[in-house]
Amino acid sequence: MRTYYRGPDAVITDTHFVWQTPVVQIFAIDDLDDVRLERSVNAGPSGVEFVAGIGLLALTVLGGLQFGLVAAVPLAVALVALAVFVLRRHGRQAWEIRARYRAQEVVVYTSPDPRVFNQVTRALRRTMEQRAYRLVAG
Repeated sequence: MRTYYRGPDAVITDTHFVWQTPVVQIFAIDDLDDVRLERSVNAGPSGVEFVAGIGLLALTVLGGLQFGLVAAVPLAVALVALAVFVLRRHGRQAWEIRARYRAQEVVVYTSPDPRVFNQVTRALRRTMEQRAYRLVAG
């Protein structure tokens, strides 16, 4: 068995693609079809983040009206921290390898690091080329 790539989150051999996410996913190379690369961007704030932001804004306003500046400052700091967290996540790009695997659309691999993603895609491309060569030669 030849290994084309071995990294912290993926292993690609001539027969399998193993993505070591929290749940290990194993794909047989021969069963991957319509392999394509896509770029994804995280969406805006989730519902929980939105509700938390509105709640903190309301608490800041009410605290400022009721108790003055002493109560409003810590709540305003929490609101700004939440906004910074959401905005840093928003727009973070990731790259994905998508394919049809045994008649189902799947995400084979995802990485926010373009260097690692390019290494993985090159290894998968070499593996797929070897598979095509074996089919023609065999």
